[in-house]
Amino acid sequence: MVPRSVVALIAILLLASSVSDAQTPKRGGVLRIGNLGEPPSLDPHWGTQTITEVLANHVFEGLYALDEGYRPIPMLADGMPTVSKDGLTYGIKLRKGVKFHNGKEVTSDDVVASLLRWGKRSVYGKSLFAQVADFKATDTYAVEFKLKEKSAIVVISLAVPNNMGAIYPKEIAEKFPPDQRITEWVGTGPFKIAEWKPDQYIRMVRFEDYTRLPGKQSGYGGAKIAYVDELRWIPVPEAASRAAQLESGDLDVADDLVADGYDRLKANANVQPVIVKPYYWLVAVFNKKEGLMTNAKLRQAWQAALDVEPIMKTVAGGKPEFYRMDSSLAFQELPTWHTKIAGLPWNERNRDKARRLLKEAGYTGQPVRFMTTQEYKWMYDFALVSKQQLEEVGFKVDLQVMDWSTLGQRRVQPKEYDVFTTGMGNFFDPTHHIYLTPTWPGWTEDEQIATLMAQLARETELKKRQELWAQMTKLFYEKVPVARYGDLFGLRALRTTVKGFNDKTERPRFWGVWLDR
Repeated sequence: MVPRSVVALIAILLLASSVSDAQTPKRGGVLRIGNLGEPPSLDPHWGTQTITEVLANHVFEGLYALDEGYRPIPMLADGMPTVSKDGLTYGIKLRKGVKFHNGKEVTSDDVVASLLRWGKRSVYGKSLFAQVADFKATDTYAVEFKLKEKSAIVVISLAVPNNMGAIYPKEIAEKFPPDQRITEWVGTGPFKIAEWKPDQYIRMVRFEDYTRLPGKQSGYGGAKIAYVDELRWIPVPEAASRAAQLESGDLDVADDLVADGYDRLKANANVQPVIVKPYYWLVAVFNKKEGLMTNAKLRQAWQAALDVEPIMKTVAGGKPEFYRMDSSLAFQELPTWHTKIAGLPWNERNRDKARRLLKEAGYTGQPVRFMTTQEYKWMYDFALVSKQQLEEVGFKVDLQVMDWSTLGQRRVQPKEYDVFTTGMGNFFDPTHHIYLTPTWPGWTEDEQIATLMAQLARETELKKRQELWAQMTKLFYEKVPVARYGDLFGLRALRTTVKGFNDKTERPRFWGVWLDR
């Protein structure tokens, strides 16, 4: 007879072994990810759509990335830049031996061709290259920026994950001009595009020759280890369907879910829900290039009419843990740029003021074309409640509902709309606030805003930059380039068989993830 102590020891060792096995990453398998629809492009230079960012960041990389503290760290660059004493010359060395998906080694020629294209297309690239006097290769593995004036935004601009400075092979970057979407998706990332069947799936497979950094993953950078054989991105436009397919096991991950499904998902032993902070602050973007909303008093009337909390409660399914009331143009999670300024005309709920402004604007009931989508349910919900509140003060709102890809295409055509719904994700420098730029849909072409933006880009002392940002926040509420609502927190969920997922990033990344099944 085996003594009890021996039986207990064997049981402990077996349990420890099973726990260890569960925590040991496994290679293989297909990770099925339910997302809200088709991306308008997989070219990260092309646009700021979140879905493009999420997918493309698995395929493409830039010179720098952001760590878990939103600080720039080297990615394709070999270390941080060397900066001349006058602050006008930035030298960047490249990591040697990094391969593109086509087997070609990355050199400075690829970096120069890619970033010159990015500088003509991306909102962040345009902001940076407005300060650049010259950009060139200085060696096979080195490039150099020469600036017109001192700048605070060189490295952070090269590190942002959205509308990112992705590096392509030179021949591809030069084949597709800035006004044409790239359709040859050759990057350096841990996954490569294998197949795109519109409305069915996008397949990304592990890049076996990926040249990863040593150490651990950190935020959007660091070591990127692809454990799964394949990422399969499956468009499921309805959030309820994404949640149901996750619960049934047809999906491993479901993103962009709605808050009212949180309790059900939390009660499912096979599902792990994740509340995402920060996520978006909600905005109605005004077309300031032509049409009704070029009239600043109309934009001010829209702002004055809004009663934000009922809108946010509706969008958040009545759950207070999924929204926050805040007038700052930066999330609380970015304390360097978060502001607390009393007396701003935010959430005024002032119908009399709104009616007075409509009258001063000479508004006579012309339909305001307001574009939204049901693929992001929160956009549709906040558009519906906004329409109700606005019509109570005298606006006539023509709510136009379409798929997200179509909205993304129409919002760059100034004749197509007056207002559209979207969300502002995290930004990492004030000059990256896309709603304050003349190059992003909505087209904020305002001399005072442009002057302050230029000062923010030039100024390198943090305290002075924060003072300028406070001025910009006050100017924002005076000019109303967009209507700022509240902060919405996101919901995504995973099967419990998905291991190693980093739930601390605003947008999901699936390197470091493995399947335990």
